Amino acid sequence: MEIQYLDHLQIDKHRWDQTVLHTPGNTLYGQSWYLDAVSPGWNALITSDYTRIMPLTARHKFGFNYLFQPLLSQQLGIFSLKRLKPEEADEFIGAIPQSYKLIEITLNEQSHPGLQFPVENHTTCRLNLNYAYTLVQERFSENTRRNLTKAAKEGLRFRTNINIQEFLELLSKDKSAGAKILTIRKNQVLLHRLITSMLNRSAGMICGVRNRHGNLLAASLMGQDKSFHYYLAPAMNEEGRETRAMFYLIDRYIHLHAGLPVTLDFEGSDIESVARFYKGFGAQPGTYTSLRINRLPWPINIWADRRIK
Repeated sequence: MEIQYLDHLQIDKHRWDQTVLHTPGNTLYGQSWYLDAVSPGWNALITSDYTRIMPLTARHKFGFNYLFQPLLSQQLGIFSLKRLKPEEADEFIGAIPQSYKLIEITLNEQSHPGLQFPVENHTTCRLNLNYAYTLVQERFSENTRRNLTKAAKEGLRFRTNINIQEFLELLSKDKSAGAKILTIRKNQVLLHRLITSMLNRSAGMICGVRNRHGNLLAASLMGQDKSFHYYLAPAMNEEGRETRAMFYLIDRYIHLHAGLPVTLDFEGSDIESVARFYKGFGAQPGTYTSLRINRLPWPINIWADRRIK
């Protein structure tokens, strides 16, 4: 298998997207416009016929180049039109140029490496929506049902047309760890660009929940591709927590899309309490992997391990 390294401007994005869109599984993160938004100037490894491709999302810090997992991109790795054998995944990973001194990325479920490169397993939670709402609802946990009962008494209203600015303002008030990462100044620019690209391409929406007075209590950026929907970036204020607005948002989103041949990917989580919340809607765990390769010389490798993030 001949693997080529391409700088960003050498990539044929039309051929790239055709490969991504015809790859089984998650495809949203790998589309060229999505990568342009979250990792401007990304490079790539490809086979000459574009049947196998791998984005290289890079940064430069402390005098060296490294690969990182971009914002709101749970899984990347190798996209292949044909079933990828572990040794073929190893060949792709081994072809990552030596100029990238540290590699910290996650891989999609179709690109499991072999024994040459050790990986760490991670959990995502997914809910198959290819059933009537009543059948999906039957799998809700008792705790989820109780919270939805409470939410139903609050006069909440579900909306699918929340504007970007209102969403970002709500996100800035959310004190959760995920929201704090998204509202770092450098990430705000990327997030705004990503949302704009998604909405322009009908590849997602911002759903929200308002109270009786029209105030936004909870919202989430939801991504969409041919077979998956993604719970990308939730945000909520204190009133939203008290009224169980996020339970209501997810329930209404499920109701809106139940019966369609899609899977709702909650994008996590390795955190037990978060996973329990998703499983409360009947979501089932799935596994993806992360890859870490440190090529830095000693003792810089130890120092970089502590400072790179």
